Amino acid sequence: MDRSLSSKCRLILGTILALTAVAFTDAHISMIYPLPRGHPFNPNTGFVDYNCRDAPLYDGCGGGLGKTFPCGGYPPDRQVVQSFQAGQVINVRFGNAQFGSPGQPQLTPSSNQARHAGGLCEFSLSYDQGKTFGVFARYHGSCPDMYYDWPVKLPENLPSCDSCIFGWSWINAAATQAEYYMGCADIKIVGKSGGAGGVLPSEIANTPLRLANMPGHPYYHAPGDQFGNTKSNGPDPAQIEANMHSATGGPDSSFQAMYNKRKRSTRTRRGGN
Repeated sequence: MDRSLSSKCRLILGTILALTAVAFTDAHISMIYPLPRGHPFNPNTGFVDYNCRDAPLYDGCGGGLGKTFPCGGYPPDRQVVQSFQAGQVINVRFGNAQFGSPGQPQLTPSSNQARHAGGLCEFSLSYDQGKTFGVFARYHGSCPDMYYDWPVKLPENLPSCDSCIFGWSWINAAATQAEYYMGCADIKIVGKSGGAGGVLPSEIANTPLRLANMPGHPYYHAPGDQFGNTKSNGPDPAQIEANMHSATGGPDSSFQAMYNKRKRSTRTRRGGN
């Protein structure tokens, strides 16, 4: 074989291997149920994101700042078809571009999920198209993990809405970078009180998301587990019980103290009050 041709072949092969490595490295985790904005499996999404749907916010994926807060910057679904009732339990599920789809490997306990030893997952609702979010459930420690369903209960006293947002956000426990992930599903809620277009109950509206690892917010890793990127022990039973009673499952006092300390430190560095 011609030496120059052989060199070209090696260069092409090396490029393919490098791109493959990048693809596997970039396979993080995203919410797949309820079906979120931007996901290829969502037939009503206003934009299909084949490349960055599993990426954290503000990591530059896709150019510029990358995905932005809230909801990765994705537009709302063209039609809202996912409907739930106030008080209903939703079994949230996670996935990524590497596992589970036709032609892809099946998930095993030792699979590298890129779940970064879990961290803090928050589940929230927005009744004003993403201007504000109120947290109604949390899992801290092993969330997310594609091996399990993560049950959260919509509060019993939610009013109806024809177009509201179910949000999942995640602050990772371990990785080279502390990151913030967010996925949003457009949903309808059949409420126990009031007509469509109501507002969040005050106890939810007054429980904001814990924002971190993006411009203007603290930088830190949330407490996680010892399982790294592989299968964990799943949802903690005590946290499941708490989330079934709208107690948000945490975070514990040590997490809150660390969060507040880093938040104050960020303000001090920026000259804030």
